[in-house]
This record gives sequence, C-alpha cells and structure tokens, in this order.
Amino acid sequence: MTTTVDPTIEETERKLLAFCRQHGLFKPGDRVIAACSGGADSMALLLFLIRCRRRLFIRVLATHVDHGIRGEASRRDADFVRQFCRSHGIELFVYDAVREGVQIPDHPSEDWARRLRYGWFDTLARREEAKIATAHTLSDQAETILFRLARGTGVHGMAGIPARRGVYVRPCLCLTGAETAAYCRALGQSYVQDFTNETDDYARNRIRHHAMPALASANPAAERAIGRFCSQMQELDAWLSAEAAALLQAATLEDGYDIQRLRAADGPVLKAALHSLVSPVRDAEEKYVSLLRFLILRGEGALQLTPQVTYQVRDGLLRRVAPPGSLPPPAPPQPALAGIYRLPGGFVVQIETQNYEDFLKNAPIFKKDLNCGADYDKIQKSILLRTRQPGDFFRPAGRHVRKSLKKLFNELGTSLADRALMPLLADGSEVLWLYGCGFAEGLAPDASTRRVLAVHAWRDTEE
Repeated sequence: MTTTVDPTIEETERKLLAFCRQHGLFKPGDRVIAACSGGADSMALLLFLIRCRRRLFIRVLATHVDHGIRGEASRRDADFVRQFCRSHGIELFVYDAVREGVQIPDHPSEDWARRLRYGWFDTLARREEAKIATAHTLSDQAETILFRLARGTGVHGMAGIPARRGVYVRPCLCLTGAETAAYCRALGQSYVQDFTNETDDYARNRIRHHAMPALASANPAAERAIGRFCSQMQELDAWLSAEAAALLQAATLEDGYDIQRLRAADGPVLKAALHSLVSPVRDAEEKYVSLLRFLILRGEGALQLTPQVTYQVRDGLLRRVAPPGSLPPPAPPQPALAGIYRLPGGFVVQIETQNYEDFLKNAPIFKKDLNCGADYDKIQKSILLRTRQPGDFFRPAGRHVRKSLKKLFNELGTSLADRALMPLLADGSEVLWLYGCGFAEGLAPDASTRRVLAVHAWRDTEE
C-alpha cells in the first residue's frame, strides 16, 4: 500500500532542503535551536526541521521568548509551544523576561523586543554550542528592504537578511509568509496569532498592511522579485567588503593607513572600507562615513566618533586615536585568499596553496607551526579570515572533541585582549584554523590529497 504525500508538503520541503544545501546552513551533527513564537512562520520552521532532521543529520531543539508585553496572551503562546515540543519530544528553552527581572518599558518598541530576543539567543547559542534557526521569510525580507529604504540605507542595507550569519541560519528565506501558512495547514498544524501584528501601531505593520498589498497589485510576485534583488545585493556587498578589506590591508602602515592608497581607490570601495572602520565604534551612519572620506580627500582634519575614539588625518596618514591601553578594532572579515595579512594586535597571517608534493618537501621547515596544512578539497572555498564571533566552535586536532572558542580560550589561558584580535579561518561558525592551534580535526592531508592550504602565522613583537 502506497501513501500519497500532499503536494504542498512535498514541494515546500523540496524548496527548503535545496535552500539549506545551497547556502550550507547545516553540517552533520549540528545542534539546531529553532526560535519558535508559535506563529505560522516559526511553526513551519520547527515542523520542517523535525520532519527533515534525519536527512539534514541534525539534532533539533527549540526556544521561546516571552517578552512580558502581552500578559495572559503571551503565557498562552508559551504554553502552546511547550505543548507542541512536549508532544514531539523536543527540548525547549523558555526565556521569561518578567521572571528574569527585565524592566519592561511602558511602550516597548520592536527594536527593544528584538534586542531582548537576540541577547537571549546569543547566550543560548554559546551555552548549548548550537546554531539558532529563525523563521524569517521572503515576506519579512521584502518588508525589511522597504523599511530600510524609507529610513535611508546603502548597498549593505539592501543586502537584506542573510541566510547565514555567525550562529544564525534562516532556512525559510525561500518561502513567502503565505507558503509557511499553507505548509502548516497541509500538515494539520495550528498556530497562534499575535494581535499586535494586526494593528498599525508599528511602522513594519503599516508596511505589511498597506505598502506590500500595493506592490502585489502591480506584481503578484513582488516578494520574490525583491528577494532576487536582495540576492544580487548580497553578492555585490560581499564583493565590496572583500575589496574594502584588501584596500585596508594594502594601505596599512606602522602607525595607520596611507591616505594616498585610500584616495586612489574607487569611491564605493573607499566608502565600504571607511564603513568597516566606523562600524566597530558606533552606528556607521552615512554622515560619519562621508565626513571621514572628506577628511581623507582634503588631507587633514579629525572626526570624533565617541568621547574615546577619534580618527585623525595628518602627515599623509589616517590614524585611530584612542586612550592608552585600549584595543584596536579587529580587522573586518575577508575572504581567505592567498597572500600576507597584517592584522591588528601585531598578528601576521600568510596563506598559500601548494601541491601536496611541494608541501611534503617543505614540511621540516613548518614543523614549528603545528598542523599548518589542510587538504584543500576538504574545505569550502568561501572561508573567511576573521576574529571570533558568538557561537564559534573548534575541533582541536587529535583530541576528538568539539569546543566553543570561549571554553578553549579558558582552557588555554588566552588573555581577553588576545581573544578579541586572534585571527582564525572559519566557515560560518565552524573554525577551521586558529592561531596557535593550527587546523581543526579531520582536515589533515592524506594519501589522496592533491592540493594543500598552508597557513603560517606569527606575531610582530614590535607592534
């Protein structure tokens, strides 16, 4: 006897699985915590992860945040999620803002609620050594783009919500809100509805209720069209970010950045580079980036970003002036291409690819670098050179364990200053190479290796 599968279920899961594979959202053995409000989007996400966990080779958990805003309605939503997780054998982590002693504002904004959620998610990801899956959809993507356009944004903002950022993954970005609701209906799954979404009290709701229907009247596939636009902007933003990082590397001198090098760069690349300098200090608003660019072109002047940090242009250099003993900001993440990288804190990283035979010939020279080589075919080619991020984990070679960077740094006695600046290579939240530790477990060259990714790193003691 054969059983037929509802075509809505089959097609939705096909799209979701293809999207997860396309963006490398999961790896075998991942612990994945689904952020579940109880609404249609998040129930669709949790149902998909549960139903497809064996195909994805992941362990599924869930979390629910009660912001303490809607009283009894919030408690009913939390109970709904609890009951679902209990009936499906899913471990659930509930964050209750009131019980945690959070001071609830009289008129809490969407931004306040978002900061509360993500503060909890960051903590949970570190504690559980897990990824956080959120239920953002194409509909959310379209609303976000319109909201950012109205407030003023650039290429980076137009890139929208990424499918993967650090520990966060968003499998449902390939679906519209209507499709997540249809998936729930096809599976016979009920969901809760937040009455605050029906009002026009929040700007995002007004966009959803008025702007999106107007766009749909012009093009029924408007949400998908905006989604394609975001994908293009993400590619452009990634290219600009890489070019900006390369520009800063090329312009780096002992005491700052060579303004002649900066001036010679194309305008969009220079703006992206300056954005990466401003953003670790304060919100990188257009006016600060433009002012800093003006000072570089003029050749002198100073821009105070905070009471502690000023960027100064003088004697052909762009310098960051900060109180004695303060740490420089980490270098922005950049593609791990062949070359030599001089990074804040005096770290120097040399990346190169070699034939395996050449690597073996040079092996005696590199023996002090621990396991400095990895089988290039075992590594995704889109890896980044960066510093730590929340949720990062590492598998030290020869130890057969998976450790969060925080635990590993504690174990190694790494200073807080070094933790912030220590370079690493990463694919998402998986650290593939770490300064002082070499490559991760399972990446070592073997008899079948053809190409080796070799990384040598040292610290300039004169820094």
